[in-house]
Amino acid sequence: MKVLETLLLEYSDSSFTNPHEVISPEKPFDRQGHFSHMGAQFWGFETARHIGTRIDNARSGFHYNPDAEHYLLLGLKQSGVISQIDISTRWFTGNHVQAVTIELIYQGRRRTIVERKSLNPDANHSFPIEPSAADECLIRCHQEGGIASIQLMGEDLGEPDTRINLLSEATISQVSNQHYGHPGDAVKGERFESHMVGWESARTGFGEQAMFALKSTAVVDEVIIDTYLHRLNAPLGCYLFGLPSSEDFQKAVSLLPKWRITFDDDSQIIPENFQDYMSKQLYRPQLKEKSTGFHIDLSVDSSCWLALIPFGELRPDTYHRFSISADVGLSHLLYLHYPNGGIHGIKAFGSYLN
Repeated sequence: MKVLETLLLEYSDSSFTNPHEVISPEKPFDRQGHFSHMGAQFWGFETARHIGTRIDNARSGFHYNPDAEHYLLLGLKQSGVISQIDISTRWFTGNHVQAVTIELIYQGRRRTIVERKSLNPDANHSFPIEPSAADECLIRCHQEGGIASIQLMGEDLGEPDTRINLLSEATISQVSNQHYGHPGDAVKGERFESHMVGWESARTGFGEQAMFALKSTAVVDEVIIDTYLHRLNAPLGCYLFGLPSSEDFQKAVSLLPKWRITFDDDSQIIPENFQDYMSKQLYRPQLKEKSTGFHIDLSVDSSCWLALIPFGELRPDTYHRFSISADVGLSHLLYLHYPNGGIHGIKAFGSYLN
């Protein structure tokens, strides 16, 4: 039995700490006397307070939800058979998570294997289980507080993932903004750093894009958009389009998807220069009295661009997986996100056809 390698795919909150330390092979150490702008430093995962309580103004009191919870979702770098889960609250003496429920997920099927077990402060806990195959592990926290370390113990299942990121061999062009980095930096993103890095645009952007010319015709079956450690500056959503190799590229460039605005009266406009239109607030004459704003989406007038991700919500500090079902040979990929911000990693997995 060994410690299986994992990624922290997503989590509900970790306002006080860098939550990725929770899966670090390094043992949690005492940070007594170490401070940041958030106060005393702790190791691992620690949430904000009061998730279960809200103010009830109507009754001049408080409403408490006993079922409110936080969570961490761990992904195994290679599918495994788990036989024990170790959870440490080391150094959390008065602010530890009180109890956990643990679910294992394998090929989309999920099963609860630890049901609401109490955790002690500043202690190591081991939960032996019947050996179970897993791709992911969900730790549900009842309700808030800190966890220093989580280790999944067992054996690897199957072979390591050796797929090639098709974008690592692609040529990148039509980059809308590279104020704090280039899309090529995101192509290389592997979570080696413990700080923000990758492709981040300036705040003045309204919709960013990058074009990837693939080395040769390829079929794409999965795309990863990783906002690792971009906790306050991740984009809100993304799109991905593919150009079938049978299409003429020069013609397709003139038919790129464009940002579209729909106003309250259902009138629409597709500005020729969307960045200029938004930054100069040229939409104001169109706003009706008491209007709260308008809808923004992409207009795709040409069938030559195939929507691989028609719309994908992006969350801060999260490893997003998008399954692609289009079995078509592609020559180019067009990635867009809105409105601006940073991504740590971008990958496109698939296979070359020639």
